[in-house]
Amino acid sequence: MQFKITQGINNCTLISYKTNTNIDPTAAIKIFKHLPKNKKQTIILSDFDFIDCLKGTANQKIRFIVLNKKQKNINTLNIDYYCNADELIKKIDIKGKDGDSKFFNNENILIADSIELKNVEERLSLKSRPTNFEINLDALAYNINYFRRKLKPSTKMMCLTKANSYGTGNYEIGCLMQIIGIDCLGVAATDEGVILRKSGIKLPIIVLTPEIDNVELLIRNHLEPEIHNFRSLKSFDESCKKLNKRNYPIHIKINSGMNRQGFTAAQTDELINTISKLKHVKVRSIFTHLATADNYALEQLKRFDAISENIKAALPYKVMRHALNSVGIEMFANYQFDMVRLGIGMYGISEFACSKTKIVGKLTSVITQIEKIPAGETVGYGREGIIGKEAKTIGVVPIGYADGLNRHLGKGKTYFTVNGKKAPVIGNICMDLSMIDLTGINAKEGDRVEIFGDSPTAIDLAKTLETISYEVFTSVAERVKRIYTISENFL
Repeated sequence: MQFKITQGINNCTLISYKTNTNIDPTAAIKIFKHLPKNKKQTIILSDFDFIDCLKGTANQKIRFIVLNKKQKNINTLNIDYYCNADELIKKIDIKGKDGDSKFFNNENILIADSIELKNVEERLSLKSRPTNFEINLDALAYNINYFRRKLKPSTKMMCLTKANSYGTGNYEIGCLMQIIGIDCLGVAATDEGVILRKSGIKLPIIVLTPEIDNVELLIRNHLEPEIHNFRSLKSFDESCKKLNKRNYPIHIKINSGMNRQGFTAAQTDELINTISKLKHVKVRSIFTHLATADNYALEQLKRFDAISENIKAALPYKVMRHALNSVGIEMFANYQFDMVRLGIGMYGISEFACSKTKIVGKLTSVITQIEKIPAGETVGYGREGIIGKEAKTIGVVPIGYADGLNRHLGKGKTYFTVNGKKAPVIGNICMDLSMIDLTGINAKEGDRVEIFGDSPTAIDLAKTLETISYEVFTSVAERVKRIYTISENFL
């Protein structure tokens, strides 16, 4: 059984699944473990078969909505009955004073992907635009385990969920990390950590570029800050004192050669002396950031090893050390220390490991219009799309630079995959639309197209743009619907 998770109306999460004769009710209930714990749980059904299976595992906290004229009296279940989908949709459409539906609010809603419930599912979905960022959680788990196999059993793993998990989502990714036993998460800002906490994520969360001015919010949500200079070290200790906190965990960053942030080798003695006098913080880890993936990184690792060992030896308690990122895990396994930080590698778009990992994210859309444009005409703004001496078949796709598709990919710099064929982008990419050349391709309006994923890959687009795959992923705009798929294998 495979589940599809999307954002619903009124802060709801919508989970649909393909129905079949061998449906597993236990797996269906387990899917709720992957979703925010601060939401109510609702299951919408079109018949009674599923309910009969659930009698033995009834949970009063789950609300059932059933489309069936014949009501069954099942005392152990909380059931609302509706004659058909239209009757339920009328209920959904009743608006409160704020203009939102009063019937569904802040809920995890499990619904069958069936003909009977199709209109209900569409009404509950928040975003109707057909451009989607499809995230395969099974592939994500596979990639994490690929890197795990390169580690010693004692080596911990931090997974980076900063920048909305590289554009793929917040709590959906965080929930998976929690289920498969990741040791801690890394975010860039306090707000990112707060979002995860509000979604029910209990894992340790390290804030890698914290806002020291907002310490109370950080501490209230049990987030652990990175500290990279004396000002922030002393300031954070003072804040902990005011909030009556002792031994609050912090993570000391060492500048081993990236020269961006961190304590230097020359500051080691002063750092040790300062830490020994502070009463309200406790160093949980010492780490550094690699600037490259070549011999310079090896120099950094050796430098970090010496600096961090001095600090570690001077402290009267155990401290973790970590330095390796995704590429580092591949190249410098001897420097695992106590923990590694897995980032871009787990999304399957690390150039060093892409042949051994799976694609996690695919950006897709549909063809909304097809027209044959006569010879000599042009397409798009600035008349940059030249038709030439022979007519061309042009397709319109609702994705543009406002969705994160870089405008420099226009005028044939990239292609979309349509029914297994390459359809070059023609003319300039617009804010909300792109045009592709469908000449010679068997395509029709409504066909899905792949902007990046298997072909072209995010790495391919990055090379064209002379940038990195990180930017391609994180550029996918918030207005693009995220769709998550996960199989019962990971429930």
